Amino acid sequence: MTVVRFWGMDQFAMMCAKMLLNKFDCFIVIEGNRGLGKSTLAYHLLTRVGRIMKRIAKETGGKDSLYKDYYSFKPYPQSKGKLKGNTKNILYQRDEVINFFDRWNASALADEGINVSFNRDFWNEDQKNLIKLINMNRDHCNLFIMCIPQFQVLDNQIKNLCKIRVTIARRGMAVIQTPNRTIYNKDKWDTANNERIEREWLKKGSGLPKYSKLNTFRGMMRFPALTKRDESIYTTIKVNERNTIKKDLGVGGEEKKEKELSEIAVERLKEGKIRNANILDGMAIANGSTPDSFKNIIRGKLKKEGIDHRLPQYYWEKQGKGKGKEGESGEMFG
Repeated sequence: MTVVRFWGMDQFAMMCAKMLLNKFDCFIVIEGNRGLGKSTLAYHLLTRVGRIMKRIAKETGGKDSLYKDYYSFKPYPQSKGKLKGNTKNILYQRDEVINFFDRWNASALADEGINVSFNRDFWNEDQKNLIKLINMNRDHCNLFIMCIPQFQVLDNQIKNLCKIRVTIARRGMAVIQTPNRTIYNKDKWDTANNERIEREWLKKGSGLPKYSKLNTFRGMMRFPALTKRDESIYTTIKVNERNTIKKDLGVGGEEKKEKELSEIAVERLKEGKIRNANILDGMAIANGSTPDSFKNIIRGKLKKEGIDHRLPQYYWEKQGKGKGKEGESGEMFG
C-alpha cells in the first residue's frame, strides 16, 4: 500500500520561502477546472510566504532587516490608491506580467480567468519577451504563481521554467508535482510516460485517480476557502480588472458610459447576487470610500426607487440561499 505524503500549507509555504532565501526564483503553476479554487490556493500561499518573510525580518533586525519589504502581498483593490503599476500583486494584463519580472524579491499572482475569457493571446503575444525575462532575471528571486486551466497548453519552455506544478483535483484538495532532474531528456515532466500511467487507471474505470503513480508526484495538500474579508477584497479586484480589460478591448462600445460601483451594487442586490455585507465592504474600498458611506449611497438609491432600503434583506445569505452557490459568492475562486 502506497503511503501518500500530505503537505501542510505552512510547510509548503516554508519550502517556497527557503527556495527564495537560497537565491532562487520560485515559479509555480496552478491548474484546474473553473471554480475549483486555483486563485484561492494561490492567495493562501502568497499570504503565508509574506508572513514568513515578515517574521524573518523581525528576527534579523526589525526595521533594518534586509527582508522587511520582501514578498509583501497586499491584495487590495488596485485601480485606486497607492498600489498601482509595478507594485501590483494580482496581475491580469500582459504588460503587468512582463513588468513584474523586472522587480526584485517580489510576489505576484497572474490570474488567468479574465485573460482566457477576454484576451486569449495573453500567453502567446510577447511570449518570447516573457520567456527571455524569466530566464534573464532568475537571480531576482521572485515568487510568481500563474493560474491556468491546463498545464499541457503551456509553451514547452515555460513548462520547463516551472518549479512546482499544482493540480486542483477537487475543491480543497491539490496534487503537488515537481519536474524530474534530467540531463538528456528535454521533457522534465515526462509527459508521455505519465499520460500512459493515467490511461491505465482510466481503463480500469475505478474513478479513483492514482496520482501517486505519476513519476512527478510529490504529495497532496488540503486548503480551505478564503475568509469573508479576503473573499470580498478578491471579488472586488476581479470585477475591477474585468471592467478594465473590457474597456481596453472596446467591449460594449465607446459610447456606453461605465457604471458607478454603487449602481452595480444596487443591481446586484436586487438580483439577489450579493452574499453579505462583506462584499459591499470590498466594493467600498474599491470605490475609495468607507463601507458606511458607500452603504448610505446605496440606501439612498434604493429609497429613490421607492423600494425597501434595508440592505440585509437583499443578502442571499440571509434568505437561506447560502448553500450550493459558491460560484456566485466567489467563495472558491477559479
